[in-house]
Amino acid sequence: MKIGILSQWYDPEPGPAALPAVYAREFAARGHEVRVLTGFPNYPDGVLYDGYRIRRRATEQRDGILVDRVALYPNHSSSALGRIANYASFAGSATVSGRRALRGLDALWVYNSPVTVSLPLLTHTRWGRVPYFLHVQDLWPDSLVSSGMMPGGAVGTVATSAIRRAVALTERKATAIGVISRSVRDVILERNPTLDSDRIVYAPNPTNEALFRPLNETRSRLGIQPHADGPVDVMYAGAIGEVQGLDALLDAAARIRDRRDIRITIVGDGISRSRLQQRAVDEGLPNVRFLGRVAQSDIPELMAAAQIQLVSLADAPFLAHTTPSKISTLLASGAPIIGQITGDGAKLIEDSGAGITVRPGDVAALSDAIVQVAGSGQSHWDALGERGRAFYDRNLSAASTADVILDSLARAVRTNGAGGTQ
Repeated sequence: MKIGILSQWYDPEPGPAALPAVYAREFAARGHEVRVLTGFPNYPDGVLYDGYRIRRRATEQRDGILVDRVALYPNHSSSALGRIANYASFAGSATVSGRRALRGLDALWVYNSPVTVSLPLLTHTRWGRVPYFLHVQDLWPDSLVSSGMMPGGAVGTVATSAIRRAVALTERKATAIGVISRSVRDVILERNPTLDSDRIVYAPNPTNEALFRPLNETRSRLGIQPHADGPVDVMYAGAIGEVQGLDALLDAAARIRDRRDIRITIVGDGISRSRLQQRAVDEGLPNVRFLGRVAQSDIPELMAAAQIQLVSLADAPFLAHTTPSKISTLLASGAPIIGQITGDGAKLIEDSGAGITVRPGDVAALSDAIVQVAGSGQSHWDALGERGRAFYDRNLSAASTADVILDSLARAVRTNGAGGTQ
């Protein structure tokens, strides 16, 4: 098949923004012709990457795949207007300038976040006449409301209603809807009850398997001996925003501040980093350190130097339907996990056998979990990691999710014939 990839995010952007390239490489490895329509890289800082300049349209080859980039307004700040400009500019550019990139497709895979991707999606598939797989990454407008970026009053009400209608429309036109959290299926059907439930499939996100390998391999390759002469390192790596609920982690660190054999390492950046870092200083937390943002390529080495990894989300109802992409990364890496998380994410960690979970905001339970796992020793950490890696291979790998996506699209292409955008 000739498969298009439509995503505002793409390599070399890190974290969840790297997922579209994971799928593109997997599709291409199976012999499909793949072409990508995306923006110029600026995530997660909102700063254009070195080597790029904003143009109406530019084409490059990455991993043997043709990537078309269209203009956007770089921004990833806490400013609602800045984010709206970022999302809307890509949507407009992809609609106006992306026609050539997605011409003549048999099918399209869509990274369905932000919701503004709906405009180029519906335009270039001619309102669904070209089969497309809608891969739901976030619940909209819930994500905007939770982030505080949705305006209040009448404007917010109108905007929320418009977003819900756009989401429902793209779902109705989709060949298949992929959900990365199982309970999202029920949310979609509740909001859009006319949908055929058989078109909603579980398609969890893998990690970048070329980068994230089992930690024992990384340690052997780099000669790392974690915990040889220092404290047990419990590491959080990822976005640092209000939605991550990391105040509870600092509260837990305060409860165990006298345990000098345990250290909390926080890696990453975001709108809450400065506040949290200052809080740690003000409260004199000797067992907490912030390393700031690092290149994604450096994360495996940092993980290999730690013993335990932390997943954290705040206590918000819609987050119970969220499965952070980093869970797949940690499972693929064979890392022991402590999860301050509920809902689908918690169930994934528990089903994998790779760690334990506590409810968000339960500071006593979180500090107790840190002490418990930190004190369990290397053999137990190894066992947790091995179970997690085996679970990833069986259930979350790029190959297993690609099977779901490609099977759905191939059936649609056989039934309807090639879409052939003009």
